[in-house]
Amino acid sequence: MLQQNGVISKLLLLVLHITTNYASPLSAPWNVTMESVNMRHQLRWSPPRASCSTLHYSVQFQGEWELRYKNGSWEEAMDCQYVPHTECDLTTDLASDSDYNVRVRAECNGQDSEWTTLSTPFNRRNTIIAIIMNVKVSGDAVQVDLAPHSPVAMIVTLTIWEQGEEDLNTPKEVVNIQHLFHIFQGLRQGGNYCLQAQATVEGSSRSGSTDIQCVSIPRPQGPWLIPVVVSCALMVTMALACLLGWASKHRRLVMQNTCFHKEPLPSVLVDDWPVTTLILEEPHETLEVAILLQSPHQKADQEKL
Repeated sequence: MLQQNGVISKLLLLVLHITTNYASPLSAPWNVTMESVNMRHQLRWSPPRASCSTLHYSVQFQGEWELRYKNGSWEEAMDCQYVPHTECDLTTDLASDSDYNVRVRAECNGQDSEWTTLSTPFNRRNTIIAIIMNVKVSGDAVQVDLAPHSPVAMIVTLTIWEQGEEDLNTPKEVVNIQHLFHIFQGLRQGGNYCLQAQATVEGSSRSGSTDIQCVSIPRPQGPWLIPVVVSCALMVTMALACLLGWASKHRRLVMQNTCFHKEPLPSVLVDDWPVTTLILEEPHETLEVAILLQSPHQKADQEKL
């Protein structure tokens, strides 16, 4: 019995050893890319296939400083250690205009994958400067709202010109990024104006421009317009009131004729009745006059007799 228990224990140890040392390694993340817009650097990757329910990732970077003065060591990205999502913001880590190598690996149940390195070194000089400009017209003024969304200081040059005068396309105002809007006032009423914004990173030559947007300044309304509109509205209201009154009366007559139909009078009430006056004489009484109504049929019978 003791020998059997010893054999079972040895088999379990052998299986554990094989599982630990010869199990398939954890695959590494793939499709590692860097997206940099307005000096905000976002690293993204695709997760590997793994049997664990939740994967975690760690990111490291290596710049010129680490290569020259730290014997090529790798630095850990402070906000990207053992994170469950497949992206990482490296804006604060990649803070100089130098080339950076970036790599990421996966971790699952205490097992680490191999590192996957970004295909080409990243330099923040290659960031894309994108600026959003919204234009609103109010009277003879144009309001420009800006949305650069950049973690670094930027200056924006707003250019406005009237259509047909493109040769006079000179900047009208320089707005710092701290002011997210600007208003151009006193524009010619009835004119068409075009605007464009250009954003530049402060202290560098990195810049980007928006598309050209054109707007129309409305013409002023004449003092006669309001009385005319009010008069027309009153005339239309009176016409509608008359029409509704006529329709209501006509509908009432139709309802009466439909719901309360008049029956024709009988012929006895419609024929002419001759009037015969009788005079009664009495010696000691006053005369009384009686009016007898005789139908045409009775009169015809008397004539026959």
